[in-house]
Amino acid sequence: MRLLIISASAGFGHVRAAQALEAYATEMYPDAEIRNVDILDYTAAIYRKAYAASYLKLADGAPDLWGYLYNKNDKPKLKKRQAAIIRAFDRIEFAKFRGMLRDFAPDHVVCTHFLPAQILLPYEGKDWVNFSLNLCVTDYMCHTFWVQPNATRIFVNCGEAVEEVVDKGIPRERVRQVGIPIMPQFGREYDKAELCGKFDLDPDVPTVMVMSGGWGKAGLPELVASMLEFTPVQVIAIAGRNERMRKEVADLPVPDGAKLRAFGFVDNIHELMTVSDLCVTKSGGLTTAECLAMGLPMLIPNPIPGQEERNAEYVTENGCALIARSPGSLKYKVKKFLADPDMRARMQQAARDRARPRAAGEILKAIAGEA
Repeated sequence: MRLLIISASAGFGHVRAAQALEAYATEMYPDAEIRNVDILDYTAAIYRKAYAASYLKLADGAPDLWGYLYNKNDKPKLKKRQAAIIRAFDRIEFAKFRGMLRDFAPDHVVCTHFLPAQILLPYEGKDWVNFSLNLCVTDYMCHTFWVQPNATRIFVNCGEAVEEVVDKGIPRERVRQVGIPIMPQFGREYDKAELCGKFDLDPDVPTVMVMSGGWGKAGLPELVASMLEFTPVQVIAIAGRNERMRKEVADLPVPDGAKLRAFGFVDNIHELMTVSDLCVTKSGGLTTAECLAMGLPMLIPNPIPGQEERNAEYVTENGCALIARSPGSLKYKVKKFLADPDMRARMQQAARDRARPRAAGEILKAIAGEA
C-alpha cells in the first residue's frame, strides 16, 4: 500500500493530525510506503506565508471579522466561485504538488486540511487521479470547505457533523463518524500517582492546567496568577515556544498552599493532562480531542468565533467543558469546579464518554478496506 498523508501548516492542528495518522500507519502497516507532506511546501514562499498567516492574524487580531467570514462562507452555493478562484491559482502555485502526486502514485490519499481536495477537484477523471481521496475533518462541526464532491470518504467527529455533510450533498455512505486523529499516547492508560511524583505534585490537591492562547498572547501570566488564588491548588502553565512568557510565568509569586509548574514547548502533554483536573485552553479541534481522550474537563475562555466557537458549543452541550466570556466569569467557574468533587467527576466521565482516542487507527482501517 502506498499512502500519502497531506496537511497544510495553516494552524498547527492540521499538521498534528497528519502526524497522528503517520504514527498509526507506521505501526499498523509496517510494509506500506508512507509519505507525509505539507501541501504549502509545494508553493512559492509568498503564497505559503500568506496562506499560513491569514487565519492566525485574523483570529488573533480581528476575531469577530474571522467569525463573520467563516460563517458567511459556510454556504454550498459559493463552491463554484471558490473552485474558479482555486483553478486560477492552481496552474501556477501547485504544479510541483501535482508532479509529486504523479511520481509517488499513491493508492490512498488522506487529507487533514481541505485545500488538497480543492486543488484536485478540477482534475477528477484524469488518468493520474486513480487513488481514493479521504478527508479527515479536524473540528467538531463541518464547514462547507470540507465538503468536496470528489472525496471517496469524509471522516467526521459526531452525529451532528454527519448530518451537516449529508445536508450539503454528500451521500451518507461516504460519511464516517470516527473522531479526530490524535497521537497514540492519548489512547493509553497512565498511573496518575506515579506521574504526580515525577512532577512533584500532590495527587490529592486539585490541579489546573493553563495553556497559552486565552485572552491574547499576553494573557497567560494573568490567567495563571488568577488560578493561584484558589488555594489549595496546583497550576501547570504551558507557554509553548514563547520562552519570555514562560519565564514571566515562572517568576510569579506563589502563595502558601499553591504550587506552580511552568513549561515551554513539551512533547509529553499527555502526562501533564493525566495529572490535571481541569484544562483552561482554547477549543482547537486537536486540543479538544486530546482533552476528551484523557478524560480532562475544559474551561474555554472567550472562544474565537468560527470553528473554535462551534467546538466549544459541542463540548459544553455534552457536559465536558465550561465557557467563560470574561475574567470574572472564569474565576467564578474555576472556583466552583475546584470546590465540587461531584462536578469534577461528572465532567471527567462526560469527557471519557465522548472521547475517540484511536480515531486515527479507525480511519486507516476504513481507507484500507478493513472496516
